[in-house]
Amino acid sequence: MDMARVGAASREQVRRLWHGSAARLLNWLLPERCRSCDTPGVPLCPACLGDWPRLPDERCAYCALPTAANGDCPVCALEAPPYDYCFTPFVYAAPLDAAISAWKFGDRLDWTRPLARAWMTAMGSQPPARPDCLIPVPLHAARLRERGFNQSELLARHWGRAYGIPVRGLVRRVRNTPHQVGMSRAARRENLRSAFRLRGIPPAHVAIVDDVLTTGSTLREIAHVLRSAGVERIDAWILARAI
Repeated sequence: MDMARVGAASREQVRRLWHGSAARLLNWLLPERCRSCDTPGVPLCPACLGDWPRLPDERCAYCALPTAANGDCPVCALEAPPYDYCFTPFVYAAPLDAAISAWKFGDRLDWTRPLARAWMTAMGSQPPARPDCLIPVPLHAARLRERGFNQSELLARHWGRAYGIPVRGLVRRVRNTPHQVGMSRAARRENLRSAFRLRGIPPAHVAIVDDVLTTGSTLREIAHVLRSAGVERIDAWILARAI
C-alpha cells in the first residue's frame, strides 16, 4: 500500500469536508441575498430578473438588433459580419446597465454569478450550438492591471464550467486602445485595427464571449483574426446588446 497516496487522499477528504462545512456555516450566518433588492435566498430574485429588458424574438442573427421580420437587418444583409451568429438575450438598458456598470467599474464582483446565470436562464440548460471552446474578449495587460480582472473571462469561466466547454485565451490584445465610449462606428473600427493577435491554433467552432455588444467593432476584429486562421464557425455569446 502506498502510504503517501493514502495520506494525500485523507488530506484531500479533510480539505473538502472543511470547505463544505465552512460554506454551509457562511450561508447560515450570511444568507444569499438578491443583488438588486436584497431579498434573501437567491443572488438574483425572479422579480428583479423579470425587470431586465429582453430583446424581441424578431432580431438580426448577426448583430441582434430588432427587425420588423425575423431575418437579417438591412446593414448585415448588405455586409455580413465575419462571424456566424450572436446569442444574447438582454438589452443593455435600465436596470441591467446599472448592474453591469457596478460589476465592471464599481468593484462589485459579486455580480458575476447573477449575471452569468441570468444569461444561462434565458438560453436554457444546454449551450446554444455547442462550440469547441469559448474565447473571452481580451484586455490589454495595462488595462487588466488597472481593472484587476477581465469581465469577459469571468463570464466565459462561469459558462464553461456550467456547460463543460473549455475556455481558451487564443486571442491577445497587442495594442492598448483608448476607451471607445462615445466613438462612432467608423472610429471604433479604426481604433481596433490590428489590435488583436492569435496565440495558438483555434478549433473549427468557437464562441467569442463579451459582456456588451455596441457597434460590434471588437467582435468583428477578433472574428477576422480567427477567420484568417481557418476557423469554420464563429459564434458570439454576449450578455447584453446596446440599442
